[in-house]
Formats: sequence, structure tokens, C-alpha cells
Amino acid sequence: MNIRKLILIFVIFLSAVSCSAIHEPGRLQQAKEAKSAFELSRSTQDIKSEVELFLSTKDPKVETQALERLKQVSQDHVKSLLRARSNKNTGPVGLQSSLRYKHNGKDYPYALFLPESSGSDEKVPLLVVLHGLGGSGANTIPAWIERSGKEFAVLCPSYPMGAWWARPAEDMVLSLIDQVREQYPIDSDRIFLAGLSNGAIGAYMIGMFYPDRFAGLIPIAGSITPRYMSFLENLRNTPIYMIQGAHDPIFPIRLSRRVHKILSDMRYPVIYREHGEKGKAHGGHFLPESEIPDMMEWMRKQKRQHNPDIVRMTREGNHLGAIHWARLVQGGNLALLELPGPESPNPVKRDGKIATLVAKRKGENLFEVMGQNIVEYELYFNTETIDFNKPVTITTQKIQIQRGKMIPGEKKTSYQKKVEKDLAVLLYGYKKYRDPNRLYDARVSILRESTLVRSLS
Repeated sequence: MNIRKLILIFVIFLSAVSCSAIHEPGRLQQAKEAKSAFELSRSTQDIKSEVELFLSTKDPKVETQALERLKQVSQDHVKSLLRARSNKNTGPVGLQSSLRYKHNGKDYPYALFLPESSGSDEKVPLLVVLHGLGGSGANTIPAWIERSGKEFAVLCPSYPMGAWWARPAEDMVLSLIDQVREQYPIDSDRIFLAGLSNGAIGAYMIGMFYPDRFAGLIPIAGSITPRYMSFLENLRNTPIYMIQGAHDPIFPIRLSRRVHKILSDMRYPVIYREHGEKGKAHGGHFLPESEIPDMMEWMRKQKRQHNPDIVRMTREGNHLGAIHWARLVQGGNLALLELPGPESPNPVKRDGKIATLVAKRKGENLFEVMGQNIVEYELYFNTETIDFNKPVTITTQKIQIQRGKMIPGEKKTSYQKKVEKDLAVLLYGYKKYRDPNRLYDARVSILRESTLVRSLS
């Protein structure tokens, strides 16, 4: 081998080494990026697993441990995971009339209809219908499938004697709605509660105590007694469509007219339809087919409000849950109101007071609360309602009565500083309501005892 060939081989060798050295940093960078992407994917899966563990466990210790691990994660990231949780259709579309639901150790039959569109990614509205005395979910649902034009998912639970006013019935209905929302692609902002006769009482009672769960209420051929009309105040942000027969022999027309007047005087979103028809079996105690087109058209236009500027509530001791972003935690000597039912023939009742709370968002990070008989209340916040980088001001006023009129008393500042996000508020709130459109990042509790009360007559 001559000198020239040796030099050529040496040059080729140096070029190869040089090229390898040039490309090596690029390869290292690609490897690092791939590793980073893998670790990010694994991290996201770990976070999802922790979130699912928190939501599925009933063990407070496991909840606390999962919560502590998740505190290392951005709260906005956890919120995005909650909103993205899948609720695909896990069952057949169409009618299922013989389903069973186990709740508090008891077994309840119910019927469910899912429209064809529920098999896609599109979320569908849900119509919950409560039957009357002697009815059932199975014999109630066929007519409502046709009335809704097969556009809505329809849920018809069954309860003994149609006693929907009883607390066990109330708990079962709300829990069943949550299960259906978890299993199927239901639009949480378009859930409607309807009922006929005894079912209308249930639509009023459940709707008044949990108004922010529904896009609208449809009580038909039924009403409530004056004792419970104080709780109509809770319906400020929940539309109601009333249908009542003038010749109804079971529910006197004066009751529905009084409900309508109360809601109208408060300028609440109410539509009242009073018909003069008489059915063959029960006089005016039925739903005329002529009323259905307008009712369905109204339903198609409704959507639940998020974070309204004003929340009004009247509460007794058995119903102290939040309405939208405000909650009465404790009132002084509150009454316990509960009507008897077949599963609760002797409910715990107590005479006492009712509490009223009005919470208003007056401007950026400025909130006013007025009320009677308030000992403690809470306000809930998210990035849609406040700027977490600025202080929040909350003022509280007692409501005083002068010459029969309700007059706001002295306004006092109850809170004035920045609000810190709290992952526990976010996760426990989602676990309770399972509602991706009802997520709050923080909570402020105000303890203030009011001695002014209003008796329940």
C-alpha cells in the first residue's frame, strides 16, 4: 500500500469521526425530547390515576393521601382532567324499561330511553319525569319518548305511591340522575325535572331545594301547599313551566295561581299555562296533548345558568346545600321540615325558623350578602367569578323588619383579602356533584350570627 492510499484512508476515517461528532448532539437532543415526552405522558397518567383514586374511594384516609400527592400538581391541570373525564355510552340506545337501581340498601325500578345520537360524542339533554299515584317509570316513559320527539334522553324512576316529597325519594332521584350522567353523554346544563300529579309535587320540592341542578322544572296537574311556598324564592335562576287544569278536582286551581303570582311578583322566569279541558277519567287532572308542542319548544330553548350574579335562597334545617356559588351553613334554631312517606312514616320534624340569604356579585371581586337568621355562610369562587391576583371584598347585612317591610341593616365588611385556591375544594366539590360545569377553586366561610329571624307559617 503506497503513501497516497494511506493518506486517503486516513482522511476518510477522520471524516466519519467528524460526521459522527456533528450528528451526536442532534441524536442526544432527540433522545432527551423523547424521554421528556414519555415522562410527561407517564406523569399525566399518574395524575389521572390519582384523581380517579380520589373520586372512587370511600376511605377518608385514601382520599387524604391522594389529595396530598395531587397538591404537587397545577390546580388548573387537575380541573382540565375533571372536565375531560369520559362518560361514553356504556349501554344500548333506545328504551330499557326494566332497569334496577340500588340505593341505601334498597332496590328501585326505573326506565331509561337514550336517543340514537347518544351513541356519538354529542351530549344529549335529559328529561326526568316523576309519575303520579299508582304509576311507575315503565308505564310513564313511552308517552314521554314520543312527546320529546326522541330528541331527549328520558329517565323515569319509580317510587312507592309516588311519594316524591319524602326525603328517601329525593335522595334516590338525585343519586340516580348523577349515575345516569356518569354513564352516558348527558348535557349537565340541559337536565329537566317534570312530574304529573304527585310527580308535580316532587318536581316542585326537589326543584326548589336543588334548583341549580336543573335547566328547568315542569310541574303538571299538581302544586304545593302554602307552607312550602316560601321556598319558591330559590328559583330565581331556574325557569319553571307550569301546566294546570282549571277544573282539576284533585289540586285546587287556587294553589297553582298563587304559585304563579308569587313567582311573577318576584319577576322570576315562569310560564303559566291554565287549560279548561276536562278529561274523561279525572276531570281537568291530566296533560292535554295540545299543551305539548309549546312545552317542548320551551324546553329546547333552556340552558342552565353558570355563576349567576344574584343567588337567593330560603332554607330549613334539612336542606342546607349550596345553590350555585353560595351556601347557608348554619342558621339559628332552624325548623326541620319533612313530609312522611312509605319509607319514612315518622320523619324527624321540628318547629323553628327559616333562614333567608341573598348573595350578589356587585363588581370585580366585590360581593354583598344580606339575610335573616344567618349564623354561618360560604361563598365559592373560580376563575370565572374572581381575579385571584386581587383582593376580594365581602360585605354582610342583616335584614331588619320595620312596619312590615324588610329593610337592610348596617353593612359590615366581613372579608377583604386575596383568596387562595384550594385543591380540596375543587376535588371534593366535583366528587359530590360529578358536574364538569360546576367546578370551584376556593371557598370563603363567614361566621356571623344574626338574631333577627322570620317564623315559618
